Amino acid sequence: MAGWPRIDRAEDQRLARALDAGDTNAIAQLYSAYADRLFDYCHVLLRDEDAAAQAVHDSLIAVRERIGALPDFRLFRGWLYATTRADCLRRLAHGELPAERRPAPETGVANGLDAATLGFLRGALHVLGPEKREALDLAVRHELNPHELSEVLGTTPQEASALVDQARADVDGALAAVVVAATGREDCPSVPALAGPPGEPLDAERCTALARHIDGCPICALRVNGEVAVDLLLRAMPVAVLPTNLRGRILATAFSPEHAQARATIAMRFDPPPAAPEPPPAKRRRASPVWVVAAAAACAVLVLCGFLLVSPGSGGSNGEQPTDGHAAAAAPGGSPTDDGTMPSQSVDASPTAKKKSPTPTPTPTPTPTPTPAKSTPARTAAPTRHSRHPSVPPHHSTPPSHPQSGTLVVSGCDMGDGDQCQISLYAANGSVTWSVTGTSGNISTGGSGTLAAGTRTYLTVSRYGRCRYGQEGEVYFSSGAVASVTWHCYY
Repeated sequence: MAGWPRIDRAEDQRLARALDAGDTNAIAQLYSAYADRLFDYCHVLLRDEDAAAQAVHDSLIAVRERIGALPDFRLFRGWLYATTRADCLRRLAHGELPAERRPAPETGVANGLDAATLGFLRGALHVLGPEKREALDLAVRHELNPHELSEVLGTTPQEASALVDQARADVDGALAAVVVAATGREDCPSVPALAGPPGEPLDAERCTALARHIDGCPICALRVNGEVAVDLLLRAMPVAVLPTNLRGRILATAFSPEHAQARATIAMRFDPPPAAPEPPPAKRRRASPVWVVAAAAACAVLVLCGFLLVSPGSGGSNGEQPTDGHAAAAAPGGSPTDDGTMPSQSVDASPTAKKKSPTPTPTPTPTPTPTPAKSTPARTAAPTRHSRHPSVPPHHSTPPSHPQSGTLVVSGCDMGDGDQCQISLYAANGSVTWSVTGTSGNISTGGSGTLAAGTRTYLTVSRYGRCRYGQEGEVYFSSGAVASVTWHCYY
């Protein structure tokens, strides 16, 4: 992964808990784990060393100051990258970049990727649109799963997974087109016309036409020699070198008292905008004499109906009124007026007050007195800080439709050099409702169901496309569980 050591999700959760607990070492540990990755990501978006460094600085400070807004520690990686991306997009939108950008130096080419192959790969990536390039970079080089990608890109996990798979396929075809355009002009007479002038970068239209030609041309197909390992090539690409003074700047901002206002300002930029103020209530309109007469007539009808309902033989039980409180809820005195306000009446506004049943009267009264309805207590706005709970599924996943008392335990599988294997699903400590929400890598599966406590089921996972020398994928579930699938090819 671009020369970066792998970070598992357990380490992400540990870092998030340390930040939330106020651990003074947490920001330094977060910098050590993620600063070089985030700087390379910012540099891809901004293409300027100083702007990318400042974006990493502000993003890590904002994450430290706003860790309480994270609803679930398992979402930390996606939230971290989403915060960083938001800062980069803000700089692009507000013109906070220098007139002349100065790119950062890059590391040397890794894993034996020669300069010619690197040039072909960059040409192929240039053909992709920016959305696909970014999704592929985050999925392959930064190892974000579909749930985390959906949080960063503002889409669903299924759409994020499909976008990455399509980007892989597009790069594979584009890379073949770039190679043939650069090296196959003398072998096939159709290539010069399709590829355009020598040395000119391929655009999307020419690349698509040339890729179609390669699929049906035996000469060009031999030059490409099948599908390439796109992920391995992307991980071998150079990365932007992290400035050496960035760590000291971030730690100084995080802990120095004189930077308290700077911390607050940075954090405030990432807060959601305040809700729009409610419009002032409309002025109460004076009732027209016609409406006054109509309202009086309606009241007379209601009084007559009430008299008939409480009269003997009108459908009541010996003339008694109900005592279960439903008559009070249906009384016309609780209805709002035309301007949305409640009429003035003496009622018990306490939501916990005990309802009093009216005392039955043996003889009906000529004019029944309606029981005043209890006013409904106003709803209070939900707090802006999310509650954190370990069973909250990742964003955009489908929660179980039934309450769960257990935990879904999944076990991955290895296909070897085949194209199928089975992952295990087990319900521990109670029943579990589960569903597959997405996959990564060139694997496919799906399904949903409910497991009784202590039972197990198996789910078949299939691999599609050409087998590469060694690869892995993941299956994601609505509960947040992830099953790893691996395979190996020996040809």
